[in-house]
Order: sequence, then structure tokens, then C-alpha cells
Amino acid sequence: MRIALTIFSLMVVLTPAQAISFPWFGKKPIDINPAIQTEQAQGYYEAGLEAQRAGKLKKALKNYKKIYKKFPASAYTAQSLYNTGVIEFERRKWKKSASAFQAVLIYHADFPLFNEMIEYQFRIAMELASGEGARFLFFLKSRAYNRAVSYFELVIQNAPYSNLAPLALMNVALIHQFQGNIAEAIDALDRLINSYPQSLLADDAYLSLAETFATLVQGPQYDQGATREAMSYFEDFLILYSQNEGVVRAEKGLADMEDVYARSKLVIGQYYFKHRRWYQAAEIFFNEAITVAPDSPAADTARTYLTRIEEIRANYTPPPQETKERKAEKSFIKRLGDAVIFWK
Repeated sequence: MRIALTIFSLMVVLTPAQAISFPWFGKKPIDINPAIQTEQAQGYYEAGLEAQRAGKLKKALKNYKKIYKKFPASAYTAQSLYNTGVIEFERRKWKKSASAFQAVLIYHADFPLFNEMIEYQFRIAMELASGEGARFLFFLKSRAYNRAVSYFELVIQNAPYSNLAPLALMNVALIHQFQGNIAEAIDALDRLINSYPQSLLADDAYLSLAETFATLVQGPQYDQGATREAMSYFEDFLILYSQNEGVVRAEKGLADMEDVYARSKLVIGQYYFKHRRWYQAAEIFFNEAITVAPDSPAADTARTYLTRIEEIRANYTPPPQETKERKAEKSFIKRLGDAVIFWK
């Protein structure tokens, strides 16, 4: 009873600034005046800063944590989170470091070190992509590609207009290509081309996108959607970046894709020629094969078929046309036969 009365009397006489020292009652930290929170947090911040300068990183982290946990509205909170991110980066604790920087970016948008935090997050993604600091089963080193992609995407989300955004997108594409995630790689390269057409990486993105589509091509007997996409991006690259050192690669890639596309037209033309005897349709596809790749072996084969079609037409003799009297006679005989069957 005496203890309960003592606590009650404290609640009555203590001011909100004094009551914050007793977390089990009173207002929540977020409801306390920011000026009061700043006053309460100052001692922790100075202790944390002194410990950080002395190399006592764990002690510094402990003091900084008290600030952003107990005094989230103080003037020292953003800097404490930033310092936490820097320390955790030095300790190679990538997740904790990135989370601290992200907390500053979300809750303290006016913090002046924006570019530095974006650069830290980018470096964290690069470290993870190279396998630094990542562990599998606590002892085997592994490349944390999926986590790296998530941090690169975080950079793009936080700073879409920074110089690091297109580089992050290119790294996302490269990681997906390495993992065999072709659809995701194409998406990243497409975003890079459309969102950052003036980037120094745009030419590499065009060429890489064309070559990625080329890997999806299965041959002339299959759907040619990927072939057409690859041809389109190779052509765009050659038009937009005619002085680029990758022109030779693009020309070869385009020639290969045109050959596949021409052969696909040849296959269809051969089908109509051999199996349907529909020479008009076959002629259309043979001409398309020649148009797509006039110097390819497929075009030479198509020309041979066109020559054969011309010979067939030249040697074709239409059957004699029946006279009207003969047609009427055949019709009468048929009707007569049907009538006989009916009466039987």
C-alpha cells in the first residue's frame, strides 16, 4: 500500500520531462516535446561520439541506440542513425548498416548527408554481390546475389535521379543474367534504356538486351518473337551508337538473327511447296526469306525454290474445260441415279 501511494505521489508531482525517466508510465516518447527529447538525448550522443572516436564501437552503438529508441524526435536522432550505419558498415554488418541509413532516409528526409547514404547503400550491394560478408550455414562463404539485388533496387527507389541509379540497374541485370533469370534481366535492361536514355550505360544496355533476347532463340522451327526483338535492338544499337566499339559484335549478332529469321520463312515456304502444293503462298514466304537476309544461305535456297515454281508454272497445262452440254449431261445422270436409289 505504501509503495502504491509513493508511485502515485510521484506521478502527481513530476513534470513530463522528469516522468520520461520512468518508461513504465507517463507519455510515450513520441508524444514528448522534441526540445525535451533533445535535452535528454544530449548526454547519450556525446558519450556515443566520444566512444566512436576512441574506437569503442560497441559502446558507441549502445548509446546511439538509446537515442533513436527512447528519443526519436530529438535533434540527435538522425545523426545517431547515420553514425550507426557507418559503424555497422565498418563492422561489415550490411543489413544493420543499410537499415540504419534507410531509417534516416524515411524519417529524416531533411538530413544533409543524402548522397553519402545512397553511396553507402550502393557499396553494401556491391559487397554482397562480390560475396563479402555473406555466409551460408554460418561458415561457408556464398555470394548473396538476391540480397544484393534488393539493395540495388533500394538505391534506385531512394535516388532514381542519381548517377548511381543506372549503374545499379545494370548490376541488377548482370546478376540476373548470371543466375539465368532471363526475364528479370530483360526487365532491368529495359528499365535502364527507357528511364536513363542519356546514361553512359545505355549503349551497353542496348547491346546486352539484344544479346539476351538472342539467347532465347531456339531455331527456325520455333516462334520467332525473340528473334525479332533481338534484331530490333541490334538495329537500334547500330543506328544510335555507330561509333561504339561493340559495333562488330552487333553486326555479327544481327546477321545471325537475320539468318535464323530467314530460315524460319524458308521452312514455312517449304511446307506450302512440298505438302500443300500451294505455290502462291510458298512464293510469298520465299520472297520474305530473301528480303530478310539477301546474302544468307537461306536466301539462296529460297531463290532455287522460286526458280522451280516458275518452271512449274511454265510447264503447267490446265485441264480441258467441259462444255455446258457435258456438264448438263453429268448432272442429269447424277440426279437419275439418286432417284433410282430412292425408289429402291
